[in-house]
Amino acid sequence: MKPYWGTEFEETNLKKGEDIENKIRQLAFKRLDIKKQRMKNLLKIAIPDEALYREIMLSLGYKNNKAQFLELAMITPYSEIRKLKDKIAIELALLHRAGFIDANGKLENFDFSLKMDKNVWNLKGARPPNQPQNRIKQISYLLSETVAKDGIFNFFKSRIEENYFDGWENDFKLNQKVANSTVKKIMNFSGIGEQRKADMFFNIILPFFLVIYENEQNEKLKEFLENLYEYHKPLSPNSVIKSIMRRFNIKSVSSVRKYMGLIQLYHEIMGKVSHEEI
Repeated sequence: MKPYWGTEFEETNLKKGEDIENKIRQLAFKRLDIKKQRMKNLLKIAIPDEALYREIMLSLGYKNNKAQFLELAMITPYSEIRKLKDKIAIELALLHRAGFIDANGKLENFDFSLKMDKNVWNLKGARPPNQPQNRIKQISYLLSETVAKDGIFNFFKSRIEENYFDGWENDFKLNQKVANSTVKKIMNFSGIGEQRKADMFFNIILPFFLVIYENEQNEKLKEFLENLYEYHKPLSPNSVIKSIMRRFNIKSVSSVRKYMGLIQLYHEIMGKVSHEEI
């Protein structure tokens, strides 16, 4: 696929610093639009609870087990998760369906015949916290909280609306403090680390609910989420961010918005367009 700017001349111009900040800003919102389009497509084929659940489960797989986690979400839909109710039962059900344990006799009214082959999971090279068994155990905390709060969709929707803020100032650092604390409140649940929860928020929750509020024509909540994207501190730097910063001599990344713009810049230069987090 042809890169977004397409020619070595254009990339050279960017290296000289000509309007790079504006390009990064454009690409940050392009990346957000790509994610939003994915959410729109999902909402055409699944109710909000199932669509959001599938995206969260998919994200647990990183690059090596995405398809496997999506399959697990499909054979154990959120409607079934809600019937299990507590964390222990949810964890047992998911581990059984994933093929990691045999939970026969430990759950009531559960179809034990639905089960993946353990060998489909890519376990080689994954650090212990990223092993799919551990990711399942971690996400079971969140899932158990959501079933007690009228579903995963309403769990996050109510959190976003309870933490709505419209007192943004001209002071970037002050706005960033507000954005950082707001996202922490929205993503306040057990089982997953703070940085991973921030990744989940900006890659899944924020674009998903931007689509919801656009459909509802709720401009104030749409703008609220866009401001979180604009002001929140950047996510943890990865190899892509580090390489693109070196390439364009960028000294610092001030926000999630700029972070996402740099990731999209990498994809454009490499001739790739992706909605997936790296």
